[in-house]
Amino acid sequence: MASAAARGGLVGRSVAEDIKESLKDPEFRAEYERLAPYEELARIVIMRRAALGLTQAELAARMGTTASAISRIESGQHATSARTLKKLGDAFGGRAVVGFEFGPVKGPERELVAL
Repeated sequence: MASAAARGGLVGRSVAEDIKESLKDPEFRAEYERLAPYEELARIVIMRRAALGLTQAELAARMGTTASAISRIESGQHATSARTLKKLGDAFGGRAVVGFEFGPVKGPERELVAL
């Protein structure tokens, strides 16, 4: 009997290989690109929370929200409001900054505002 990898299954493939293959599907690619900024924000929140030694519950308490709300942010699957970004910045002892880029991708003009 041939292994799953030999039959073209997922066993033995890396996640990166699986994503690369899946990106050939236009519907998958569109969803992957739509979620990219939320996933990047999730990575930032997870890393900052870990650097500060906070649990999700402790971060939630600093923000006046619930641990489940922090879990949703850290899942990278949901949009986060400007108000929540501000609360995150405050809870981390920093500030959230949002803005716009104009012009070429390399070296754009940026207009930013701290929340």
